[in-house]
Amino acid sequence: MPRNRRFPGWLIALVLLVSFVPCTASAEGLFSATVDRLSSSDMEFQRRVSNAPFTPIAYLGARRYGNARLVDDRSGETLNFQQTNLSAYAALPGWVGQRDGVFAGGWLSHSRFSADEPSAEDFTVDSVGVAVGWLRQVQPRWQAAAFMLPIGHRSSLGDSDWSLQTMGGASARYIQRDDLWWAFGVFANAGPYERYVLPYVGASWVINPRWTLSAVMPWPALLYAPSGDWFFRLGASPSGASWTVNSRSEEVAVSLESWNFGVTAERRLAGPLWGALEGGVRGLRGLRLDTRDATVDTPDFRGGRSGYVALSLRLRLR
Repeated sequence: MPRNRRFPGWLIALVLLVSFVPCTASAEGLFSATVDRLSSSDMEFQRRVSNAPFTPIAYLGARRYGNARLVDDRSGETLNFQQTNLSAYAALPGWVGQRDGVFAGGWLSHSRFSADEPSAEDFTVDSVGVAVGWLRQVQPRWQAAAFMLPIGHRSSLGDSDWSLQTMGGASARYIQRDDLWWAFGVFANAGPYERYVLPYVGASWVINPRWTLSAVMPWPALLYAPSGDWFFRLGASPSGASWTVNSRSEEVAVSLESWNFGVTAERRLAGPLWGALEGGVRGLRGLRLDTRDATVDTPDFRGGRSGYVALSLRLRLR
């Protein structure tokens, strides 16, 4: 069968790097403009009582999983691969009104899978996603948010074509006081082979300027920021090392039902640019609802665990 053209890893890395550079160059100006627009709106955010930086608005990184899982949707067979991933994303405010804000972003990813078994072949997966999000200040202490992220995947297996996977979510947040907020919501995935919902609920408490407890399940974390230039995180995060493939069409989709547990160390390199090193284990699974047959999968903290390591650059705004 004819095979899709494979692009060399160095070319993928160059494209991701070039896409990241403009974000770095314009970050300071973008931040100032965004702060001005948010300051003139009615939207409320947790006031700065912590040394921890804000969530990254852009990311460029490489990640290595010692054991990635690939499940055949037709036969149920599971194969294990070593996975190397290069990815980049950016999220920017598109419009900010008095009580509403609209955000847009893009995501690029290139994954190479090296087979652990002689009977399986190596292959690559390229992914492209476009995200849009909305935030509304419902009341002085209440916020609502929603997002949608359609992603296209194409593998180098056989004559596979692009497959579409759509992720989305909705949440609400209650700001109780300057150092404490509560949140609850759902994350949904609708792919060609899986459809499920992940509920989440919890709170974030700034214990003091150095320590923050983010107890939002199923991704809890303990944050430590001894100064404005160092940042450490111990906790869970979504994993990109579980995939599903259809052996007939050879189309693939990523599954975010599993998650990583690890330690991340970050250092400010210059201005808003941070460097990060991360390591831990993957293969853990939280509570989920399978919408295809209305079954509930309970958390699993034992099966399929393996190590991972990651190195990245991040744009974080204070």
